[in-house]
Amino acid sequence: MKRLLLVSTWVLVFLSVLILSRNMQASQSVSLPLTLDYGVLRTLVVEQAFTDPGESVTVVNSGNGCIKLTLSEPQISEQGGLLRNEMKLFISVGTPLGGRCYAPLEWSGYLVLYQQPRISRDNWLLSFSTRGAELLANNRQPITIANILWQLVESKALSYVEDIFVDLLPPVKELKQFLLPLFPEETRNQAERMLTSMRPGKLTVDSDSLKLSILADVETIYEHDDNQNLEPLTEGELERVVSIWENWDGLLIYLITIISKESLKDTEQQILRNLLLETRYQFVYALSDKTISKDFVRKQFVYCWRQLAPIFRAYLFNETDSAHALGYLAFVSAADSLLVFDQLGPTFGIEISRSGLIRLVNMLQADPELLKYRSHIRPELQDLFQITPERKYDEQKSLPEKEPVNGATLKKQLPILARIYRIFGLHQAYAELPTFKEILQWKVPETDVAAYVGRVNQLLSKSSIMVWDNASLPEQRASMFHNLITAMAWQESCFRQFVVKKKRLTYLLSYNQSSVGLMQINERVWRGIFNRESLRWDINYNADAGCQITALYMRKYALRDRQVASDFSDDTLARLVYAMYNGGPSQYKKFLERLETGTYYDSDNLFWQKYQWVTTGNLDKATMCLSGI
Repeated sequence: MKRLLLVSTWVLVFLSVLILSRNMQASQSVSLPLTLDYGVLRTLVVEQAFTDPGESVTVVNSGNGCIKLTLSEPQISEQGGLLRNEMKLFISVGTPLGGRCYAPLEWSGYLVLYQQPRISRDNWLLSFSTRGAELLANNRQPITIANILWQLVESKALSYVEDIFVDLLPPVKELKQFLLPLFPEETRNQAERMLTSMRPGKLTVDSDSLKLSILADVETIYEHDDNQNLEPLTEGELERVVSIWENWDGLLIYLITIISKESLKDTEQQILRNLLLETRYQFVYALSDKTISKDFVRKQFVYCWRQLAPIFRAYLFNETDSAHALGYLAFVSAADSLLVFDQLGPTFGIEISRSGLIRLVNMLQADPELLKYRSHIRPELQDLFQITPERKYDEQKSLPEKEPVNGATLKKQLPILARIYRIFGLHQAYAELPTFKEILQWKVPETDVAAYVGRVNQLLSKSSIMVWDNASLPEQRASMFHNLITAMAWQESCFRQFVVKKKRLTYLLSYNQSSVGLMQINERVWRGIFNRESLRWDINYNADAGCQITALYMRKYALRDRQVASDFSDDTLARLVYAMYNGGPSQYKKFLERLETGTYYDSDNLFWQKYQWVTTGNLDKATMCLSGI
């Protein structure tokens, strides 16, 4: 019996150890970063403790001002692993008698405190313990002052500053509320347990920020199926991903535009341009190739934030009030947390939803309406890309959806439509868009196609010269630029802005319904930079846009490389620029690799053929692709 009891005891011990071991293996502690840039920390400190005019506070004021101590304009940085809090200090000490102040001693300079930050595990209050102090004269040289003055500093100023605290609970709550909906519904309970376990970890004083590690116990809550992303999305799933991506594109535009208002370095501006173009090109191709996945937006967000974060922190930390500063802190913490989960792998199953994007916008104290997918022009983006269309259009107006009509009946309808426009005042709305008669002029004729090609070539020449004159590009490349534009229009559209479909004249769209007109400008990629309706209905505007995009790729990408600028022939440079025009900035390196190996895409070869025809004066061969249209 004793032996049986002993065996049973060992079995229970073994099972307990096994269960505990499995539980330990099924969970892990992760560290989520909460980063207080010193500009944000300063804003929060000023908002709480330096509320008088000039970011000041009067700590002591007695004897009708005879005894006074004022602190102002705190500046926070790092020194020797501690926070260095430097404040302006003014002291006046005298003897108040009969309403007058006798023998006052006055001193002004700087009080510098070296502080160790602390975080309360119970209420997320950040406080500061003074480890040392010194006084600096106005020239910031160390100085000693009269003992009576120092006693006032020591007894009043130091105790006042040590009572300052920063409440980090609001951004932590925002972080929790943002993270929870990202987890799949079937794992919501485990996610809630993770968020409940969140607690303060280590505080680190870095050169540019105070970093708090938020610890959380995370279970392996999601069994990832490696084959899941290989399966095509259902129609409903695809529609949802497209909608979320469009919201994400709106948020990315907002982040880029608020950053681009700062005085950025050229390299930083280039990063912003790359991010917008690359994310859009990736989406267009993934949508076209049907390789888009459920977590497409999350992957793009993580990719972009890794590059945006340093610029974001460098310029956007001096907020004017604590609400904005705390919102900024919550946003950065949420974005940084996504990086952490991404590094942990796919076992957590998180996805970014529209509600998650809205919460991020709210953290930034912005209007969620900015997430709506609109086609209107954004001047900030035009400035960033240094693109301003020569012709000005009313971007709020668009042609009616039923406008494309049979060319034979179009002439008969023009007088009637003109009268209707005048009656309802619509002639002003569309005054800057081409008239129907002007549109009809660019319909490919059934005969004398060569004359049509010549007219298009003249239009392209006019646009290329106008853009070139304002592009600050090497004069010796001017002839190549015009040949490049002509070959691109040939390759992209066979010189067509309009086509007849089902006996109706309409603008030319690519096979995937994304690129439009003579120069096949991708409407998703260049959204907010060019006017969509003008790209569709105005061949001149479309040509201008194509020329400016080409000039951008030459100036900001190809010719930035001194070796390319000096060593590449006109022909090779033209092929490189077209590769980017066709596939985005990522094609810069990819084409150079193809050039090195001599293995080209079909699009490379087709363009090269047309470019050679243009440079050798064989424009008449364009009639081959226009025949029968």
